Amino acid sequence: MRTRIRRLCAATCAAPLLVLAGAAGAGAATVTVPATTPNVLQATPSEILSLVNAEREKANCPALKENGDLTKAAQVFADDAAKNNLTNHTGSDGSSASQRVKDTGYNANQSIGVGENMAWGSSTDAKTVVDGWIKSPGHHGNMVNCSYVDTGVAVSGKYAVQVFASPA
Repeated sequence: MRTRIRRLCAATCAAPLLVLAGAAGAGAATVTVPATTPNVLQATPSEILSLVNAEREKANCPALKENGDLTKAAQVFADDAAKNNLTNHTGSDGSSASQRVKDTGYNANQSIGVGENMAWGSSTDAKTVVDGWIKSPGHHGNMVNCSYVDTGVAVSGKYAVQVFASPA
């Protein structure tokens, strides 16, 4: 039996459509792998936090500590962004990062403020997300602001959100 492998790629899709077909005869079968990749980040909050803390170490900043309230604020916004395809730091309800943090009950130090990093894309791993933030002065500034001691990180669909703050 002779087997052929053909790769077909639609112009609008980066993932290949793989068709495996058997030669003529009973039992010949065709198997098709979907041509689209899921629109989901391949990153976990813990991977992102680990990479951000490694970058903070280079800047002589202490490691950020996970905070449940900040994680909730990050998750609320990541879910909102995923549901509404947001591409800025304003929630679909008009909320800011500071408001979302306040809504969780976290009492942020107002003189330091609240920082928020956001990334989106499909099939992006944690390193790609953090490398993108490192290349952006504003996002990198949040990462290496030694005044921030607490953080929350969330992933939802194609979005990653990290919130930075310090208690009052």
